[in-house]
Amino acid sequence: MAVLSRSLERSQRLATVSPRIWHVLLFAGAAIGVLGLLQVVQTSDATTTNFAIQRLEQQKLEAQTEVHQLEAQVALLSSLARVEREASERLGLEPPVAQQAVEVNVAWPAADQQRLPTRFVPVGEAGVEGDAGESPWWRDLLGLLSFN
Repeated sequence: MAVLSRSLERSQRLATVSPRIWHVLLFAGAAIGVLGLLQVVQTSDATTTNFAIQRLEQQKLEAQTEVHQLEAQVALLSSLARVEREASERLGLEPPVAQQAVEVNVAWPAADQQRLPTRFVPVGEAGVEGDAGESPWWRDLLGLLSFN
C-alpha cells in the first residue's frame, strides 16, 4: 500500500504542476504566433511600398519622356522655315518688298561734351569740372608713407 500511496502522491503532484506548464506553453505559442504574424504584416507592407515606389518611378519616366517629346515638337514648330511656310500658305502673308527707314533728328552731344554725369566720370579725365591738378588728401598721405 505504501508504494501505491507514493505513486498516487506523485501523480497528484504532476497533475497540479501540469496546468501551470500548459499555461506557459500556451502563452509562449501565442507569442510566437503573434510575432510571426507581425513579421508577415511588415513584409507585406514593405512589398506594397516597394511596388508603389516602382509605379511612381515608372510614371516619372513616362512624364519625362512626354516632356522631351513636347520640347522636340516645340523646337520643330518654332523653326523659322516652318513659320515662314505657314505664314505664306495658311495665312497668305508675303515677305515685305520694300523697307522704310525713318530718321529722327536728335542731336548727339559733341565729343567735347560730357555724356555722363560728373559723379560717374573717372578722376583726371578731360572735361571734368573742378581742380584737375589736386589729388585727394588721402593720396597725399599715402605718398608720404614709404612702403618700400
